[in-house]
Amino acid sequence: MVAARGKIRPVDMRARIRQANDDTYAAWNAHDADAVAAVFAPDAEIVDVASGTVTRGRDAIRATAVERFTGFPDFSLEKVFLVIDADANADRWIMRGTHRGEFMGLAPTGHAVEVQGATFSEFGADGLVTRDTHYIDLPSLLRQLGLA
Repeated sequence: MVAARGKIRPVDMRARIRQANDDTYAAWNAHDADAVAAVFAPDAEIVDVASGTVTRGRDAIRATAVERFTGFPDFSLEKVFLVIDADANADRWIMRGTHRGEFMGLAPTGHAVEVQGATFSEFGADGLVTRDTHYIDLPSLLRQLGLA
């Protein structure tokens, strides 16, 4: 770790955040739930604004990834835009997949989805995510699943 007066230099933190972001996309697209969880601090939390759910800790984050991969076996995540500032990033993405497995209690519909969203992430000095806040186009997801 490169430090200046006990703190990570902004350039180093920026590189850590970019790497964590790249690792996140690689993990989701490889369908590797352990790697998804590994970019988070042990006590991290994910806030999903649309559903109002808060997921806490790596085990719960891993379980959420498994649920997504089960519901959408061809799940993919495309990075559209990334902005890094200090110890945080804002990131816009597109999620794609076909609903072929149970997801959030919903039986498979067979519908393909393409949903846009954005995530705002906060990072600790170690470069791990401490908090993610997700905004997803939930009305579009429900419409594409045939539920709205």
